[in-house]
Amino acid sequence: MAIKRVLLIILIFTVVFTSLLTACAGKSVAPATVSFVDHVPQAPYAENDYPLEPGSSKTAFDYFRDEGIAIGWNLGNTLDAHSGGIAGETVWGNPRANQDLMNGVKAAGYDIIRVPVTWMGDIGNAPDHRIRLNRLVRTAEVVEMAHNAGLKVIINLHHDGATESVRGDLGWLSIRRASRNQDEYNRITAQYVNLWKQIAIYFKNYGDWLIFEGFNELHDGNWGAGGDPGQFITLARWNQLFVDTIRSTGGNNETRYLVISGYCKNPRQTLSAGFMLPNDTAEDRFIVSFHYYDPYEFGIQGSRSAWGTPADRQRIENDFAPFKEHYIDKKIPVIIGECGAVLQLHPNNPAREAEARQSRMEYIPHIFGTAKKYGLVPIYWDNGSIRGSGEKFGLFDRNNGQPNSPDSDALIKLMVNAVR
Repeated sequence: MAIKRVLLIILIFTVVFTSLLTACAGKSVAPATVSFVDHVPQAPYAENDYPLEPGSSKTAFDYFRDEGIAIGWNLGNTLDAHSGGIAGETVWGNPRANQDLMNGVKAAGYDIIRVPVTWMGDIGNAPDHRIRLNRLVRTAEVVEMAHNAGLKVIINLHHDGATESVRGDLGWLSIRRASRNQDEYNRITAQYVNLWKQIAIYFKNYGDWLIFEGFNELHDGNWGAGGDPGQFITLARWNQLFVDTIRSTGGNNETRYLVISGYCKNPRQTLSAGFMLPNDTAEDRFIVSFHYYDPYEFGIQGSRSAWGTPADRQRIENDFAPFKEHYIDKKIPVIIGECGAVLQLHPNNPAREAEARQSRMEYIPHIFGTAKKYGLVPIYWDNGSIRGSGEKFGLFDRNNGQPNSPDSDALIKLMVNAVR
């Protein structure tokens, strides 16, 4: 990178960082980037004939409170699944989403469902980056099934922004490449804006129950460790462009509730001075999100089977409590967009498996109860998996919407009761 570019990045970051220190609740001015939003496609983007629903004048905070949104569930490894750079609903082993599943999730006590969506493989060439219509139609079908069950819904761009390691990206929405090269930034950003413009246009008549989330866990392969000022600037710009793009499409999108995310959905990054909320033409319509699987060795890796010491419990208190002062007390709702702990199977060590089972039965309700204590809304990550060598987060039978085991039934009841 040229010296002038390095100096420019340092200068920009200094200005942004200084403004953050004086901003209220993290609000500040992101760089102006209206030219991306102004793109006019060669032919109009697809529209949905879904009837226009009335919107709400409520703030996001009041909406969550008045609608009683206290707990959620992720339809993981379904619309977000992909293989060979092409999204596919069933390629990771789950069946197609169905109405029985949505009804079962609602009947179990959940209020909101996060539907991760990966769009790669269904995106056309520049300059319009037109989304294949079948992908929009199927996403709408799943969204409407959830709504028919009585659930609020979040959709996003999920593995489009996935980074495998410090040496490689799985998705096209690369914050690493965009932050290092202006041409890459322009190319990637144009595609990001055009995708959100199409999604927003297609869903613009849907009511406040449908919420948009700009992206999933953007990072450079280090999973939120450390931090590159250039990447924080890129993240701020993309968050601002996400908001500007949605608002520009009119209809209910002028005031739609939007999920704003920090770097890698990391809780510490989301509380840091390096994270800002974008400007908005609508008032108080943002929802802040972070993800939580700590400690990693227990929550995801499964290499640790014991959890529950006073220090373990206090760590969650310490991690969640700052969100109340930083956001909740300022009337900004916060969701834990993904959380949970893997099912550990140790067939050659029954004692360890029993310990891991009991720890999971204590960990998950403690996460959910502590979230409620500080006004946060936890959304459990369910990837449908209960066997094999991968991460096993499944709680529901995806065919019929019923718990997939007695333990899953118990865990569902424990987490729901923890927030009621």
